[in-house]
Amino acid sequence: MKKNLIMGGLLPALVLGTYGVAGAQPTAMDTLTAMEQNPGTESKTQVSTEPVTQESLQEMRRQLEEQLRQAQDLQNRLNAQLGSLEKRMKKVEKRSWEPPVEIHGYGRLRWDKQNFEGLKGAKQQTIWLNLFTKYRINDTWSIHSEHEFENNLSKNSGAYEGDAGYDAAGGKKYSRPVLQLYTEGRIGGLNVKLGRYYLQSPYKFTFDEKIDGWQASYGLPTKWGRKAMFTINSGNTFSKNLYGDTENEMDPWNKGGSTNFRVLSLISEIPVAKNTNITSHYGRMTRRDDHLQRKTWSFGFDTKLNRDLKLCAAIAKSDSKTLNKSHFLQLQYKEARPDIPGSFDIYIKKYLQRGHTGMTNWFNDDISDASMSDYEKDIDKDNPGKMWDHRAGEFNGLRIGADFVPVRNTKLLLHYTFGKLGIFDPGTGYLTGKRDDYSFFRAQWEMYF
Repeated sequence: MKKNLIMGGLLPALVLGTYGVAGAQPTAMDTLTAMEQNPGTESKTQVSTEPVTQESLQEMRRQLEEQLRQAQDLQNRLNAQLGSLEKRMKKVEKRSWEPPVEIHGYGRLRWDKQNFEGLKGAKQQTIWLNLFTKYRINDTWSIHSEHEFENNLSKNSGAYEGDAGYDAAGGKKYSRPVLQLYTEGRIGGLNVKLGRYYLQSPYKFTFDEKIDGWQASYGLPTKWGRKAMFTINSGNTFSKNLYGDTENEMDPWNKGGSTNFRVLSLISEIPVAKNTNITSHYGRMTRRDDHLQRKTWSFGFDTKLNRDLKLCAAIAKSDSKTLNKSHFLQLQYKEARPDIPGSFDIYIKKYLQRGHTGMTNWFNDDISDASMSDYEKDIDKDNPGKMWDHRAGEFNGLRIGADFVPVRNTKLLLHYTFGKLGIFDPGTGYLTGKRDDYSFFRAQWEMYF
């Protein structure tokens, strides 16, 4: 009888005391222990003198622990439901104020001047407008586009007017004003692109061009807080890289080359320390007309030497028999960020670039020889017949540059490039040994919106 009263009266009191007051359970157990040690002691409700046994205490403890576990499970379920409700509320709030279509872009005012040894150089003033759109289909997929408009202020003409390529008359050289048009989303853990988009290798060193195809990328978490990214791309692109290639029997003298190339690109960017990444790129291009193939590899790294000093470098090599090795080394102080007025950076970059290491561009960073520049027609007009004796397959030199953000969402860009252009014979693909002085200056004002 005493046992029944204890279980009916004392146990609920112990349970309530356990949930209501921190530390109540040990106190209750001390009371039970005292009762066990003094079996003659009784509460006001007790009418029996049956002693509390060790077995009964253990059973009471087990029941208390089970009730605590159940309460904790209930609390966990409530927390999970509250978290799910919070996520749903955030989605509703996001949809309520964010429109399904986003538009942003930037404008550029640019002044360029190139100087070539033995030739009268060219200069050009241009204005650019790039518009980017994003349409959200749902929480996973969206459609993106980029539209570029250019006007030559020197001639008051649009981009590439009257030039349908390297041989045809009329039309435009590229697919402007629609540079990119693709859909982007996720399939499981993969980020996916499909359509026409820009493919850029690390540091834009060996590939910097749009392709028509698809991309899949996957990120693996690392202990450095940044993901290791692995990306595969496949599609079609335009290329100048077979100009002067000794294996190119179709059009070795044609600086444009074929436009029908199939591309495969594998990119890795892996954090290996707190402020250090290593990168690699394997690219393969196959001309559909005759199945002539070019393979290119590049490896590089970037690291922060301290808070304000950043170093990056890379090497590249292709399987072409000539002009097949390149490298660069860049040291940068500070960083110009358009969202931080007054921010700036200064950098110096050392190049050795040879034409057949780039998969799409003869040179990078707008470096060019006279016959491959945007000012080719002007140079040819001012230097009748001379331009073709100054075709270059190598650049060895420096770039010194600075960027400054005077007001929010703007940037002033200045850089000066100088060095030697190694002259070569496209018919043989080899350098002649002649090296011309070369310099290139750019001033650009950028405005973001």
